[in-house]
Amino acid sequence: MAAESARLKEWVDGLLAGGAVAVPTVEVLESVDSTNRYLLETAAAAGDVPRACLARSQTAGRGRRGRIWHARPGASLALSLAWPIPHGRVPPSYPVGVGIGVVQALEGLGLEGVRLKWPNDLMVDGAKLGGILVEQRMPGPDRPGWLIVGIGINRESADTLGLERAVTDLASHFPGGAPEWLELAARVIERQCRLHPVLLREGIAPLEAELERIDLLRGHAIEVLGDGAHARALGIDPASGCLVAVFDDGAVRHLHSGEVSVRGCEHG
Repeated sequence: MAAESARLKEWVDGLLAGGAVAVPTVEVLESVDSTNRYLLETAAAAGDVPRACLARSQTAGRGRRGRIWHARPGASLALSLAWPIPHGRVPPSYPVGVGIGVVQALEGLGLEGVRLKWPNDLMVDGAKLGGILVEQRMPGPDRPGWLIVGIGINRESADTLGLERAVTDLASHFPGGAPEWLELAARVIERQCRLHPVLLREGIAPLEAELERIDLLRGHAIEVLGDGAHARALGIDPASGCLVAVFDDGAVRHLHSGEVSVRGCEHG
Protein backbone atom coordinates (compact mmCIF):
# COMPACT_ATOMS: atom_id res chain seq x y z
CA MET A 1 0.00 0.00 0.00
CA ALA A 2 2.62 2.45 -1.19
CA ALA A 3 0.21 5.37 -1.68
CA GLU A 4 -1.15 5.18 1.87
CA SER A 5 2.35 4.69 3.27
CA ALA A 6 3.42 7.88 1.51
CA ARG A 7 0.40 9.79 2.80
CA LEU A 8 0.97 8.66 6.36
CA LYS A 9 4.67 9.51 6.11
CA GLU A 10 3.75 13.00 4.89
CA TRP A 11 1.38 13.45 7.86
CA VAL A 12 3.99 12.30 10.37
CA ASP A 13 6.81 14.36 8.84
CA GLY A 14 4.63 17.46 8.91
CA LEU A 15 3.62 16.99 12.55
CA LEU A 16 7.21 16.42 13.64
CA ALA A 17 8.82 19.10 11.49
CA GLY A 18 11.28 21.23 13.41
CA GLY A 19 11.37 18.94 16.42
CA ALA A 20 14.53 17.33 17.75
CA VAL A 21 13.04 13.85 17.78
CA ALA A 22 13.67 10.74 15.72
CA VAL A 23 11.23 10.38 12.81
CA PRO A 24 10.25 6.76 12.07
CA THR A 25 10.00 5.04 8.75
CA VAL A 26 6.36 4.25 7.99
CA GLU A 27 4.68 1.25 6.41
CA VAL A 28 0.97 0.67 5.80
CA LEU A 29 -0.16 -2.92 5.19
CA GLU A 30 -3.45 -4.20 3.83
CA SER A 31 -3.51 -7.15 6.22
CA VAL A 32 -1.20 -8.76 8.76
CA ASP A 33 -1.54 -11.25 11.60
CA SER A 34 0.03 -8.90 14.17
CA THR A 35 1.70 -5.53 13.66
CA ASN A 36 3.88 -6.17 16.71
CA ARG A 37 5.00 -9.53 15.37
CA TYR A 38 5.57 -8.10 11.89
CA LEU A 39 7.96 -5.44 13.20
CA LEU A 40 9.88 -7.99 15.26
CA GLU A 41 10.15 -10.50 12.41
CA THR A 42 11.41 -7.90 9.93
CA ALA A 43 13.73 -6.11 12.37
CA ALA A 44 16.92 -7.72 11.05
CA ALA A 45 16.41 -6.35 7.54
CA ALA A 46 15.28 -2.92 8.72
CA GLY A 47 18.48 -1.74 10.38
CA ASP A 48 18.42 0.22 13.59
CA VAL A 49 15.98 3.02 12.78
CA PRO A 50 12.60 3.58 14.49
CA ARG A 51 9.66 2.20 12.53
CA ALA A 52 5.88 2.44 12.46
CA CYS A 53 3.53 -0.13 10.98
CA LEU A 54 -0.19 0.41 10.42
CA ALA A 55 -2.49 -2.35 9.16
CA ARG A 56 -5.92 -1.92 7.65
CA SER A 57 -6.79 -5.42 8.83
CA GLN A 58 -5.22 -7.44 11.65
CA THR A 59 -6.11 -11.10 12.05
CA ALA A 60 -4.28 -12.16 15.22
CA GLY A 61 -3.23 -9.12 17.17
CA ARG A 62 -2.00 -9.89 20.65
CA GLY A 63 -3.39 -8.44 23.84
CA ARG A 64 -2.41 -8.83 27.43
CA ARG A 65 -2.31 -12.40 28.82
CA GLY A 66 -2.35 -13.88 25.30
CA ARG A 67 -5.74 -12.50 24.27
CA ILE A 68 -6.34 -12.19 20.53
CA TRP A 69 -7.46 -8.85 19.12
CA HIS A 70 -8.88 -8.63 15.60
CA ALA A 71 -9.01 -5.49 13.48
CA ARG A 72 -11.42 -5.52 10.57
CA PRO A 73 -10.61 -3.39 7.51
CA GLY A 74 -10.73 0.27 8.49
CA ALA A 75 -12.82 -0.31 11.63
CA SER A 76 -9.89 -0.16 14.02
CA LEU A 77 -6.50 1.41 14.39
CA ALA A 78 -3.95 -1.41 14.46
CA LEU A 79 -0.64 0.38 14.92
CA SER A 80 2.78 -0.61 16.21
CA LEU A 81 5.99 1.31 16.68
CA ALA A 82 9.45 -0.22 16.99
CA TRP A 83 12.26 1.57 18.80
CA PRO A 84 15.86 0.28 18.69
CA ILE A 85 17.27 -0.10 22.19
CA PRO A 86 21.01 -0.71 21.81
CA HIS A 87 21.65 -0.88 25.54
CA GLY A 88 20.31 0.25 28.85
CA ARG A 89 17.22 -0.47 30.84
CA VAL A 90 13.76 0.62 29.78
CA PRO A 91 11.94 2.21 32.74
CA PRO A 92 9.23 -0.16 34.02
CA SER A 93 6.70 2.66 33.86
CA TYR A 94 7.23 3.06 30.10
CA PRO A 95 3.94 1.31 29.12
CA VAL A 96 1.97 3.70 31.35
CA GLY A 97 3.68 6.57 29.56
CA VAL A 98 2.54 5.15 26.24
CA GLY A 99 -1.02 5.20 27.52
CA ILE A 100 -0.70 8.82 28.59
CA GLY A 101 0.52 9.70 25.12
CA VAL A 102 -2.38 7.96 23.40
CA VAL A 103 -4.88 9.78 25.62
CA GLN A 104 -3.20 13.08 24.80
CA ALA A 105 -3.35 12.34 21.07
CA LEU A 106 -7.06 11.52 21.25
CA GLU A 107 -7.73 14.66 23.26
CA GLY A 108 -5.91 16.63 20.60
CA LEU A 109 -8.40 15.29 18.07
CA GLY A 110 -11.30 16.48 20.25
CA LEU A 111 -12.22 13.37 22.25
CA GLU A 112 -13.19 14.18 25.82
CA GLY A 113 -13.42 11.86 28.81
CA VAL A 114 -10.92 9.20 27.72
CA ARG A 115 -9.15 7.61 30.68
CA LEU A 116 -6.38 5.08 31.28
CA LYS A 117 -7.39 1.99 33.24
CA TRP A 118 -4.28 0.36 34.66
CA PRO A 119 -2.36 -1.24 33.17
CA ASN A 120 -3.24 -0.89 29.49
CA ASP A 121 -6.91 -0.14 28.72
CA LEU A 122 -8.23 3.05 27.12
CA MET A 123 -11.70 3.74 28.47
CA VAL A 124 -14.56 6.15 27.80
CA ASP A 125 -17.68 6.18 30.02
CA GLY A 126 -16.85 2.76 31.46
CA ALA A 127 -16.43 1.10 28.05
CA LYS A 128 -13.19 -0.04 26.44
CA LEU A 129 -12.03 2.05 23.50
CA GLY A 130 -8.67 0.39 22.96
CA GLY A 131 -5.59 -1.14 24.48
CA ILE A 132 -1.81 -1.13 24.52
CA LEU A 133 0.77 -3.92 24.47
CA VAL A 134 4.48 -3.15 24.97
CA GLU A 135 7.06 -5.87 24.31
CA GLN A 136 10.83 -5.87 24.51
CA ARG A 137 13.47 -7.97 22.75
CA MET A 138 16.85 -7.78 24.40
CA PRO A 139 19.93 -6.86 22.33
CA GLY A 140 22.30 -9.55 21.09
CA PRO A 141 25.97 -9.53 20.10
CA ASP A 142 25.15 -8.54 16.52
CA ARG A 143 21.79 -6.80 16.78
CA PRO A 144 20.11 -4.04 18.77
CA GLY A 145 17.33 -4.69 21.18
CA TRP A 146 13.85 -3.55 20.24
CA LEU A 147 11.00 -1.99 22.13
CA ILE A 148 7.70 -2.71 20.37
CA VAL A 149 4.66 -0.59 21.19
CA GLY A 150 1.31 -1.94 19.97
CA ILE A 151 -1.73 0.34 20.06
CA GLY A 152 -5.26 -0.71 19.15
CA ILE A 153 -8.22 1.68 19.02
CA ASN A 154 -11.78 0.96 17.90
CA ARG A 155 -12.77 3.45 15.19
CA GLU A 156 -16.29 2.22 14.47
CA SER A 157 -18.72 -0.73 14.74
CA ALA A 158 -17.42 -1.83 18.15
CA ASP A 159 -20.89 -3.18 18.94
CA THR A 160 -20.37 -5.94 16.37
CA LEU A 161 -17.24 -7.33 18.04
CA GLY A 162 -19.23 -9.72 20.23
CA LEU A 163 -17.11 -9.19 23.32
CA GLU A 164 -18.28 -9.99 26.86
CA ARG A 165 -17.58 -6.50 28.14
CA ALA A 166 -18.69 -2.97 27.37
CA VAL A 167 -16.86 -1.56 24.35
CA THR A 168 -17.05 1.70 22.47
CA ASP A 169 -15.54 3.34 19.41
CA LEU A 170 -14.52 6.76 18.17
CA ALA A 171 -17.48 7.06 15.82
CA SER A 172 -19.80 7.00 18.84
CA HIS A 173 -18.13 10.08 20.30
CA PHE A 174 -17.56 12.29 17.26
CA PRO A 175 -20.70 13.87 15.74
CA GLY A 176 -19.15 13.82 12.28
CA GLY A 177 -17.84 10.27 12.51
CA ALA A 178 -14.49 8.84 13.52
CA PRO A 179 -11.33 10.74 12.62
CA GLU A 180 -9.84 9.77 9.28
CA TRP A 181 -7.80 6.58 9.60
CA LEU A 182 -4.42 7.93 8.52
CA GLU A 183 -4.78 11.18 10.44
CA LEU A 184 -5.61 9.24 13.60
CA ALA A 185 -2.50 7.11 13.12
CA ALA A 186 -0.32 10.15 12.43
CA ARG A 187 -1.48 11.93 15.58
CA VAL A 188 -0.80 8.87 17.73
CA ILE A 189 2.63 8.32 16.13
CA GLU A 190 3.56 11.97 16.58
CA ARG A 191 2.76 11.94 20.28
CA GLN A 192 4.69 8.71 20.86
CA CYS A 193 7.72 10.07 19.01
CA ARG A 194 7.80 13.13 21.24
CA LEU A 195 7.31 11.16 24.45
CA HIS A 196 9.67 8.26 23.72
CA PRO A 197 12.97 9.99 24.58
CA VAL A 198 11.41 11.54 27.69
CA LEU A 199 10.12 8.18 28.88
CA LEU A 200 13.49 6.49 28.33
CA ARG A 201 15.35 9.24 30.14
CA GLU A 202 12.98 10.11 32.98
CA GLY A 203 10.13 7.61 32.99
CA ILE A 204 6.72 9.10 33.73
CA ALA A 205 7.90 11.42 36.52
CA PRO A 206 7.39 14.54 34.32
CA LEU A 207 3.86 13.35 33.54
CA GLU A 208 2.58 12.78 37.07
CA ALA A 209 -0.02 15.54 36.85
CA GLU A 210 -1.32 14.14 33.57
CA LEU A 211 -1.40 10.64 35.00
CA GLU A 212 -3.38 11.73 38.04
CA ARG A 213 -5.87 13.48 35.74
CA ILE A 214 -6.56 10.45 33.54
CA ASP A 215 -6.08 7.55 36.00
CA LEU A 216 -9.46 5.82 35.98
CA LEU A 217 -8.96 3.59 39.02
CA ARG A 218 -7.41 6.16 41.35
CA GLY A 219 -9.52 6.49 44.49
CA HIS A 220 -11.90 3.70 43.48
CA ALA A 221 -12.61 0.25 44.85
CA ILE A 222 -10.93 -2.61 42.98
CA GLU A 223 -10.99 -6.40 43.07
CA VAL A 224 -7.84 -8.41 42.37
CA LEU A 225 -8.85 -11.08 39.90
CA GLY A 226 -7.67 -14.50 40.93
CA ASP A 227 -7.80 -14.22 44.71
CA GLY A 228 -10.83 -11.92 44.96
CA ALA A 229 -9.12 -9.53 47.36
CA HIS A 230 -10.68 -6.09 47.64
CA ALA A 231 -8.80 -2.82 47.92
CA ARG A 232 -8.88 0.86 47.07
CA ALA A 233 -6.55 2.11 44.36
CA LEU A 234 -4.28 4.91 45.50
CA GLY A 235 -2.78 5.61 42.09
CA ILE A 236 0.02 4.46 39.80
CA ASP A 237 3.57 4.58 41.14
CA PRO A 238 5.59 6.72 38.68
CA ALA A 239 8.82 4.84 39.39
CA SER A 240 7.61 1.28 38.84
CA GLY A 241 4.36 1.65 36.90
CA CYS A 242 2.70 -0.51 39.57
CA LEU A 243 -0.79 0.12 40.83
CA VAL A 244 -0.60 1.06 44.51
CA ALA A 245 -3.58 -0.15 46.54
CA VAL A 246 -4.61 -0.33 50.18
CA PHE A 247 -6.41 -3.56 51.05
CA ASP A 248 -9.21 -4.21 53.51
CA ASP A 249 -6.71 -5.38 56.13
CA GLY A 250 -4.82 -2.06 55.88
CA ALA A 251 -1.87 -3.45 53.91
CA VAL A 252 -0.53 -1.29 51.08
CA ARG A 253 0.71 -3.30 48.10
CA HIS A 254 2.27 -2.53 44.72
CA LEU A 255 0.49 -4.60 42.07
CA HIS A 256 2.53 -5.63 39.04
CA SER A 257 0.73 -5.80 35.70
CA GLY A 258 2.41 -9.09 34.76
CA GLU A 259 1.23 -10.77 37.94
CA VAL A 260 -2.35 -9.67 38.53
CA SER A 261 -5.40 -8.27 36.83
CA VAL A 262 -7.85 -5.99 38.56
CA ARG A 263 -11.45 -5.05 38.10
CA GLY A 264 -12.69 -1.65 39.08
CA CYS A 265 -15.75 -2.47 41.13
CA GLU A 266 -17.35 0.83 40.13
CA HIS A 267 -16.36 0.62 36.46
CA GLY A 268 -16.60 -3.04 35.49
